[in-house]
Amino acid sequence: MRKFVLIFAIILTFFGCSKKEQPKEIAVSIYPLVWTVKQVYPSYEVYQIIKPGVNPHLYDLTPQDALHIERAVKVFLIGNLEPFAPKIAPNKRVEVVELLNLPKSSNPHYWLSPKRWLKFVEKLNKVQGLNLDLQKWQKVVNRLKELDKLYEQKLSAIKDRVEIIMVHPAFYWTCKDYHLHVLAILEPKGGLGISPKTLIELKGIINQIKDKKILVLIASINPHAREVAKTLEEISPKVKVVALDPIVSHTQGDYVKIMEDNLNKILTASR
Repeated sequence: MRKFVLIFAIILTFFGCSKKEQPKEIAVSIYPLVWTVKQVYPSYEVYQIIKPGVNPHLYDLTPQDALHIERAVKVFLIGNLEPFAPKIAPNKRVEVVELLNLPKSSNPHYWLSPKRWLKFVEKLNKVQGLNLDLQKWQKVVNRLKELDKLYEQKLSAIKDRVEIIMVHPAFYWTCKDYHLHVLAILEPKGGLGISPKTLIELKGIINQIKDKKILVLIASINPHAREVAKTLEEISPKVKVVALDPIVSHTQGDYVKIMEDNLNKILTASR
């Protein structure tokens, strides 16, 4: 009997310790948030809700997602990208759109502008209820400042000799924050398709531009955008398609390096 009690006590102790040692978890929606959270909150496990190959604008939670969200200390979201955001308790949500003090109606692709993402990361030291690693946070802030400076320098050198067309408005903040003039965004809000009339009108505009290159920025993972861009490229040799990484089809990788690659693609196409 004593032997049985001793074994039972050991089992209870083991499971009790295992429960105490279980690492705390943060749930996040998309990969740019995964990268950021892992950098500045290294003592937490990170669960990525939206996996590669899924449209973030249309995603709904799975039972597995719900379990991870339930046990997460915080849930990091863009805030106006994820249709499931209202299902998560407000006290758990950390929303980029809220930290940047932008309206919910604004374009949600903030991570594709280093300037915008830097502003978001700078505000993480104000988030309550999480153990921020200040040294690593400062390192990320410094890297993003350098990335922002690089974008400023390189894009300011080409902004007067290029016009931008976007099929889907994913790179809205890239253009706005670095002063690239947007000639047209073809998909209306909600991505409801592009009318033949729109393409005909755009062809006329393109043919009137004589002294600039026209860069069609598309998300590299979007086959529909690639088809539309190819049609535009056939209009004039001035039109160059630039397939950029929207960074939503990742589960690993360095955000800064991916953004540097995107910048280099724009610069190469502008030559």
